[in-house]
Amino acid sequence: MKQNSKINKILKHFKEKNNGTETIPNHTLAKFSTKLEENETALKKLLGKSPDLIYRNFSLNFSEGHSVQTLIIFIDGLVLETAVRQSVIKPLVEEKFQECELKLLNEIKGKISSKRVTEESDPSKVIEEVLKGKLLLMVDGVDTGLIIHVEAFEFLRAVEEPTSEKTVRGARDGFIESTSVNISLLRRRIAHPSLTFDTMKIGEISQTNVVIAYIEGIADPDLINRVKERLKQIKVDAINSGGDIEQYIEDHPYSIFPTIGNTERPDKGAFLLLEGRILVFCDGDPVSLFVPTFFMDNIKAIEDYYSRPYFSSFVRLLRFAAFMISTILPAFYLSALNFNKELIPSDLLVPIIQAREMVPFSLWMELFFMIGMFEVVREAGVRLPQQVGAALSIVGALILGQVAVSAGIVGAPTIVVISITYISAFVLTPMMEIVSLVRVGLLITSLLFGPFGFIVALLGLLTHMVSLTSLGVPFMSPLAPANLRDFKDTFIRFPSILLKHRRKSVPNKRDVKIQSLPDTGDKQ
Repeated sequence: MKQNSKINKILKHFKEKNNGTETIPNHTLAKFSTKLEENETALKKLLGKSPDLIYRNFSLNFSEGHSVQTLIIFIDGLVLETAVRQSVIKPLVEEKFQECELKLLNEIKGKISSKRVTEESDPSKVIEEVLKGKLLLMVDGVDTGLIIHVEAFEFLRAVEEPTSEKTVRGARDGFIESTSVNISLLRRRIAHPSLTFDTMKIGEISQTNVVIAYIEGIADPDLINRVKERLKQIKVDAINSGGDIEQYIEDHPYSIFPTIGNTERPDKGAFLLLEGRILVFCDGDPVSLFVPTFFMDNIKAIEDYYSRPYFSSFVRLLRFAAFMISTILPAFYLSALNFNKELIPSDLLVPIIQAREMVPFSLWMELFFMIGMFEVVREAGVRLPQQVGAALSIVGALILGQVAVSAGIVGAPTIVVISITYISAFVLTPMMEIVSLVRVGLLITSLLFGPFGFIVALLGLLTHMVSLTSLGVPFMSPLAPANLRDFKDTFIRFPSILLKHRRKSVPNKRDVKIQSLPDTGDKQ
């Protein structure tokens, strides 16, 4: 017993020593001193001796004839050096100051040409701002620093049309990696003071800026608080992209269906905000997250509202049909041909059987082989350079299918089924990943259990989809729970004059969105 207790003590000691929760070394500074030399020594100790950290001293001259030492600190490459010389150092060196330490910082701020200059006395916040590309200016005799915004790179890249969400009729601009630019793109579309942006930092090491956007007075306060609380509960080392945030705050992290939407289009983002939804931007990521999201959002497109409702409704029905074909066609083909041949018309069944007589493999091996090869070609087309990828996607698939049929490895009917499946999937680019997984899952159940397994798998999938929520809002709204008013903008789109109310599926505080319209005489 004594030996066991000793062993337990030793194991407990090692668990406490190697529990994986060691904190990162962080030499903090309680507050700045009024002596510049002490502040410089402390900042060098905290910021380190990296060669890109620039420490530069110069003197401020007073009208009485004496001078005071000044220090500026910035990171080379993150700060525009010409702006430092022209907007900070030159006006301060050439001007004469009054001998009054209490008003010295205000006088300095008045002489600096920068879009933003703020005072900061907290050393931890000062260090954070310097590491994010700001310039720090400190004066001997003053225990407060000036944070000067002279960043070198306002835009990581130009505002351009997003490649993942193309449009025929609509705006051509897209979000970029800078949250300030993304905010301005929304401001251009919603010029109202109720448009609110809340900022927080997530990531102990990365200190990533995360911006929450919503329209006060339209968005539901409970939903806003729910989003903020979940973001505040994220305690991680780093946030690399919005995808990390999506997986941390969603209701069902183990589901194949994403319950948080995303977009790169500012016009779609503005439309979602006006519906009462909430956008989440992650600094360094051009993709904006939005909540709540619904399954039917994948069937719709922002471009539907720019066209006449008749064609938009037709396209929506076409997208839904494409979703059904791309997910169930291979499984239905396998189930029908192996178990229920009577489901296939006799005129079509005979040519299929004749085409398969020369194929040495079973039908399920054909289907899995072709699905695997098409997925490989698609993935290669996405990852390769644009010109090479487009050529590979078209030529590779054609050569693959033609050679496979000529060699007798795969039957021509199988090539037709898989081709129709993948062409249909291209209509729903937001759901490509989901469709691929569902397709394979249904195919496996059809192989193992036939038509019975196929039907049960479909019912199980539907049950799972109905049980999902997006930040507490039902994922399958307005289908389940049913909301007849929202059906005017679901599978089909009614004319805009009939869409006077916001969707009930989206929690909001302002139900009416159209107060009045011009009287056109109701001419037909």
